[in-house]
Amino acid sequence: MLSTHPYPAGELTEMRCAATDYAAHGWLICPGARVPQPGSGASDGRSLPEEANLVCRGGPLSKDEAFEAWTDRPWPILLRPGAVGVLDLGPGDGRTEAVLRNAGCLGPILVGPGSRWHLIVEHIPDRRARASRVPRSVREGCLLLPPSRVPSWISRWRISPEDTGWSLPDHASARAALNAGTRRD
Repeated sequence: MLSTHPYPAGELTEMRCAATDYAAHGWLICPGARVPQPGSGASDGRSLPEEANLVCRGGPLSKDEAFEAWTDRPWPILLRPGAVGVLDLGPGDGRTEAVLRNAGCLGPILVGPGSRWHLIVEHIPDRRARASRVPRSVREGCLLLPPSRVPSWISRWRISPEDTGWSLPDHASARAALNAGTRRD
């Protein structure tokens, strides 16, 4: 009998497994949804790809809630910085990875959008941050986590969380290693 479900079973299973793993390790994830652009006919020359309009559908989910949310639909998985932090490494290269590895600060590295690398680190609470400033969209700082795919934008792991045993480097140590690695003494 042919399935009439709109999504392939393999895609649903892969997304659900990834989402529940992220949530089980305390990462603040939420299903991503697109928000239509008002007045999409006008262009100001600074147009962003439609993926920049991904927003969280609700708040961060627990492991059980993630399992339920990704049971019937392969939503894009968005990471909201909070329980974990993110260092934007810019366009990454093997040298950046080597600097982090040599300093003992290698953690999961996300590639995307484009060639930008993001190091997932332990979160350091910012006392100045207010609850209203928590990112709720890709424009505000949420990241698209693998195996999510949206048209013309795929994020992937350069170094997956499993490769590091879900161990995250300390934010300050990683920042110091990167600063020391970029000096030309």
